[in-house]
Amino acid sequence: MFKNHNFVLLFFSRFFSVFADAMLFIILLSMLGNFGVGSMGLSFFFVFSTIPAIIFSLPAGAIVERKYLQKVMSVTDIIRFVLIVCLALINTIHLTPTIIYIFIFAIILCNVFYVPANSSLLPKIVEKEYLANANSYIQITMLFAKIGSYSAGAWLIKSGLSYSSLLLIIGSFYIISMIMILAVKPYHKNLSNNEPETIIQEVKAGLAYIKLNKLYSKLFLIFGAAWLVGSSVDLYLISYLVEILERPHEDLYIITTYSLIGIGLGSLISPYLYKRINPKIGLYASSLFFGIIIALFSLKLPLAVLLIGLVIGGFAQGLFLIFINTYLQSNVEEKYLSRIYSLYHFVYTGVSLPGYLLFGYFIDRIGVINTGYIIAAYLILIAVVTMFYLPSLRDEKESVEERYS
Repeated sequence: MFKNHNFVLLFFSRFFSVFADAMLFIILLSMLGNFGVGSMGLSFFFVFSTIPAIIFSLPAGAIVERKYLQKVMSVTDIIRFVLIVCLALINTIHLTPTIIYIFIFAIILCNVFYVPANSSLLPKIVEKEYLANANSYIQITMLFAKIGSYSAGAWLIKSGLSYSSLLLIIGSFYIISMIMILAVKPYHKNLSNNEPETIIQEVKAGLAYIKLNKLYSKLFLIFGAAWLVGSSVDLYLISYLVEILERPHEDLYIITTYSLIGIGLGSLISPYLYKRINPKIGLYASSLFFGIIIALFSLKLPLAVLLIGLVIGGFAQGLFLIFINTYLQSNVEEKYLSRIYSLYHFVYTGVSLPGYLLFGYFIDRIGVINTGYIIAAYLILIAVVTMFYLPSLRDEKESVEERYS
């Protein structure tokens, strides 16, 4: 894989982009913590990070289909850099939680265009037989970027470096990401300029494509139902960290590092497992294990036990991420791929909005512990439903071919 010059550039471009996103997440949480926002304030933070996906994900995919994918990603990097500089300046004058909410809205809006472009570019520069490996390497890269950025962000905050200085450092990472992605040649796009469809028609065509394919319909339905609550796990863990463990927001890395290590291990072994087991297993294993782990958190077991549980849950999530991405990239028609990934991003981000609002309210009203039991029961139920409702994602002939390839 690393003999592929374009893949190496995409690999490191993604690294710097994710590193910047993750460090920005920690810094914004710390800034909100200084304003004394409670669980509802955190819920609003997550809500504003989901609204752009709800409104713009589907048309964004149709727009990306017509554009050169590298240029789409580079433009989003430039816009994020400008936004970072503006926030750094505002921070020196007068910053409020509302400004932070608006800022995260704008950053996520850029990601709505970045994600489908990035995911659509990968199968254009990597052969199909290596897609599972490529997804694994990129996923592991994202995890190391997050682990490094969470730790570095927490350390830099505690070292006394100003928020404005930290923001400018983050902005430089977006510029590096932009330079690297523009070096990926030739430029690729999914549709030619003479395609007759309008943006609205392309969105409808993408939705119709999924509707006609019953397996894809069930796949997205299960994914949406699981992520409706699964997305609130982050909110739950942050609240657990602050209210139960009594640690500051920037210490989130204590919990997330172990989960990310598990995801990394799962991502590392997933190319091997993808060829040998039904990808369906990777979908329900994540819900099942995280349901059990959240229940353990609510039982207030020793932190060492909980952290080991997060590694196991992260392992299952790593399988899920690689399995679903490789399956879509290997089976969806190329001309629909950006639109399918826009829907994927819509579900991944958009359906979490009611979850953030609902579980933010639950945490505020009935506490972190009782809310954990509700999340755990729901995720375990979804895992059981997936086992029986979702058909196999691989027929017998394909399974044999993959196993011996």
